[in-house]
Amino acid sequence: MPANIPHFEAWEEQVICPERGSRVVHYYLKNTSGTSILAVVGTERSIRHMFYVVSDEFLHAYGGDTSVKVCTKWRARREVVDWLTSVISHPLDITSMYCLNLQSIRFHY
Repeated sequence: MPANIPHFEAWEEQVICPERGSRVVHYYLKNTSGTSILAVVGTERSIRHMFYVVSDEFLHAYGGDTSVKVCTKWRARREVVDWLTSVISHPLDITSMYCLNLQSIRFHY
């Protein structure tokens, strides 16, 4: 497996701010050595409407490899969970049908 391709074994959801109207949720991926990396940040844009983006930390760690592709944003928790689960299940294929190459776009967070 190439050095820059991660192999994760679990993911974790942490509610950072539970207040209605300003909720923030972080999703971490845990690698085989037990180290966690912030993968996705969810913020509430309006009551009951969350917006999820790939974290800068994850992009800096794995975005330089053109073979690593990730979705840039989601509007449903289910989509985030599906992506996190796919990263764990298929470590060499961090992609989905909705994904873009990291080097072809700019991220703002």
